[in-house]
Amino acid sequence: MYKIKSILLIFIFNASVFSQGFTFVRISPPIVIGSTSQYEIPTKAVINPLSGTLQIRLIRIIEELSPSWDSFGTGICNYVACYPPDVDTVISTYSSSTNTDDTITIYFYNYYNEGAGFVRMRAELVSNPSQYIEQDFRAVTPGYIGIKPISNIATEYSLSQNYPNPFNPFTIINFTIPVTQYVTLKIYDILGREVRSLINTDLTPGEYEIEFDATGLSSGMYYYCLKAGEFVAVKKMVLVK
Repeated sequence: MYKIKSILLIFIFNASVFSQGFTFVRISPPIVIGSTSQYEIPTKAVINPLSGTLQIRLIRIIEELSPSWDSFGTGICNYVACYPPDVDTVISTYSSSTNTDDTITIYFYNYYNEGAGFVRMRAELVSNPSQYIEQDFRAVTPGYIGIKPISNIATEYSLSQNYPNPFNPFTIINFTIPVTQYVTLKIYDILGREVRSLINTDLTPGEYEIEFDATGLSSGMYYYCLKAGEFVAVKKMVLVK
């Protein structure tokens, strides 16, 4: 599975289209609102060849989930089967002249937990992988805990220094966004490895506060990285136990 390793890596596109042989269209809303009364949240898309019969490879290239969902992962279902979360690539045959079910379902397995998730899927021709389409799928529960709105007024992007700092094991991180954006806030160790994902969801303009619990992490320096649209900010913090 594709994992983001660098804290400076930015993805600024939502759907890339490099194909004229088929369509790959999301039919669910951009963000599907689930609930803690369900153990999975489905989002859907359809794949259609424009003509003839095509083998199409579906690949999960990015998966970002709240900590409460991360151990469950996401799953892919098509007309052939439903695949377990560790299957990232599925190849199936689609025909424009048959009644083959063209619906693709991406499941976010939340198992009755609050949280948020983001998956980017690529559909590409097996015979010519340079022809592909990418679509984004997001899910969130309405009461996703951990993010506390402080104000609905903000004129600029900002990421404040955490407090207290040094800390053990709890600290507070504040940030502001001036427009509605898909926001991620992640924690990295000194080697640039992601150790926690605190936020993966769309947020409306305003100032926010989130508490970071470093229980289970070793003492040392860590980085926290906020991404909102094209805005990226990184700051250091020190965990002392």
